[in-house]
Amino acid sequence: MKFGKFRLNFTASIVATGALVVVGCGSASTKASSSKTVTASSGGTLTAGVATLTIPPGTLARDTTVTLREAEPQHSGRAARVEVEPHDALIAGQALLGVRINDSNVRVKIHRGADDSLADVEVDDRNHNAFKTSFTTLGDVEVEVEHGTACATACAAGQECDDGVCQDHNESARTCSAVCAMGEECDDGVCKTHDQCALDHNMTPGTCSPSCASGLTCHDGVCTVHG
Repeated sequence: MKFGKFRLNFTASIVATGALVVVGCGSASTKASSSKTVTASSGGTLTAGVATLTIPPGTLARDTTVTLREAEPQHSGRAARVEVEPHDALIAGQALLGVRINDSNVRVKIHRGADDSLADVEVDDRNHNAFKTSFTTLGDVEVEVEHGTACATACAAGQECDDGVCQDHNESARTCSAVCAMGEECDDGVCKTHDQCALDHNMTPGTCSPSCASGLTCHDGVCTVHG
């Protein structure tokens, strides 16, 4: 299948404290970065350019200053890199990282950590082409996109091509204030189970739409790593 780079963007509804990352010769990076103290009791959400990070309450063992930033991909053919610090911070439960892709007809792979292993991927908001994965320790990811099957005919107004099938689309739908929990996705501002969202959009529950990128297998609506 053909891989390529696609521009990513993320529209955030929570404003986080921003900071430029200083690089050599006194210049400043144009990549987005955000840092804030996330409390163990309350959790928090950060946004930085293409990404949003949600750390639920009780996830961190102690109050921690967390940094979320965009960076240049370290592997060719990748669309984006997102770095989360402190690296390898132990957490109880799952931190959730979402990205929004400025192309409706793609399948997404997320590579995690120094070993570049594949991570499970879920749709987070199909109205805004957002995908997500989860962390059990904080770290870095790179995003790779694989173009889906083209639709045989042009989709009608209010629809877009989703891996060969024209699906209803609503760009004016509300976004959710944080990344929805794994097993859920945002539908016009409300987190619903994947099955409920599928029923509401006349799709088959338990299937993956878009279908999974190579190296991943659909299991109950989630693109999971083989084995």
